[in-house]
Amino acid sequence: MPPTSSPVLTSARDVLDPAHLRSALRVNPADATLAAALRVGAAAAVVLALSAAVGRTDLAAFASLGALVILYGRYEPYRRRASLLAGVAAVFVVAFLLTASLTAAGAPVLVVLAVVALVAGATTALCTLVRTGPPGASIVVFAAAGGMVGPLAWSDVGERGVAFALGTAVAWVVGMSGWLVRPSAPARLAVRRAADAVRRSLDAGPDAPEAARAASAAVARAGDVLADDLSSRRTRDTARVLAAELAAVAAALDAPSAAAPSTSAAPADALPARRRLCDDVRAGWRVPGWRLAGVRVVLASVVAGAGTLAAGLSHPAWAQLGATATLQGASTRHAVVRALQRGGGTVLGALLAWPLLAAHLSFAATCVVVVVLQVVTEVVVGRHYGLAMLTITPMALLMTSLGGSVDPAGIAASRALDTVLGAVVGVLAVVLVHPRCRPAMPAKA
Repeated sequence: MPPTSSPVLTSARDVLDPAHLRSALRVNPADATLAAALRVGAAAAVVLALSAAVGRTDLAAFASLGALVILYGRYEPYRRRASLLAGVAAVFVVAFLLTASLTAAGAPVLVVLAVVALVAGATTALCTLVRTGPPGASIVVFAAAGGMVGPLAWSDVGERGVAFALGTAVAWVVGMSGWLVRPSAPARLAVRRAADAVRRSLDAGPDAPEAARAASAAVARAGDVLADDLSSRRTRDTARVLAAELAAVAAALDAPSAAAPSTSAAPADALPARRRLCDDVRAGWRVPGWRLAGVRVVLASVVAGAGTLAAGLSHPAWAQLGATATLQGASTRHAVVRALQRGGGTVLGALLAWPLLAAHLSFAATCVVVVVLQVVTEVVVGRHYGLAMLTITPMALLMTSLGGSVDPAGIAASRALDTVLGAVVGVLAVVLVHPRCRPAMPAKA
């Protein structure tokens, strides 16, 4: 039997592939980003305005942190989105209250960081099973890190927890607001994306298998969205019309030279069954990968947090966030590209944040800048994650400053160093942590 290459050596060689740098610099096409970006900005604006209206600007940072729930499910059909946002909100609140309670109880920092690592790993596995897509577990870790802001009394835990939960509720309402005016918008977008993907595949020809796979995935995705809309009385009629359009698109992909089939055969009946969140978990449970992803994140988060403490840096949870964000993908290439983009973008973003923090903006001005940065981030992030970090970093640091005074230079430098350390540890986890290979049983004579 020929010797098999060590998975560690194979991953190490893959990490050093210079093609990753080219991928990290590439700008990707993206569509339908403005509406989602405006919803994110609206959620932040509402919770910040409510904080000011009740005279509790000291809680604005925690409310706006909870409002980040709206980052999830932005293109999901509304019935599924309602369940997804509610589930994410529950995870957010539990993660925040858990670390806040431990901090208020005086638990050692290492214990709190270990809990954050477990939260990061568990939510990574859960997001993989439920197929939430970006941003995955990274924002949950950000929420958990927000609970560590101290010193804390138990009364503070209650007040901050209420503000945080209010932010998640506002995010749910804003995220579902489109159902009132355009309930079929996600389905229309999914069918349009499927048609565009099929058109690109046909233009590329048979020698472009990646385009064909992308087209097949887009058609399947549109079918799932339409199946969800068919289960709702308000969107059922539109879903049937869109199903006929999708059937013609799928037929063009399967047989480019054939004429589109007649739509009299009720193509809606050929759609898959509606996919609920619990269905995703049951189906994903049998698929390998989610356990490894969770274990890698736990180990990387523990090492990143402990390494940051050993280095004397002040925000170890940010290093855990960096490691978690790096590992929100299924391949070595994704981890390396994400590490390059997150590390480099955060360093440059920290340089941009420094003068903003040093300007000591008023509460109102800080809120305006935060909302604008959130909108810009959502427009950019699908196109280039590294460029988005130029706005994510100042936004996160300004949100942190809403909770109290900060040292502009110190917090900007800490964000950059912690994030780079976490990204490096995340890549090391991809190289070093692999499934255990069981020895093959000898064949019977």
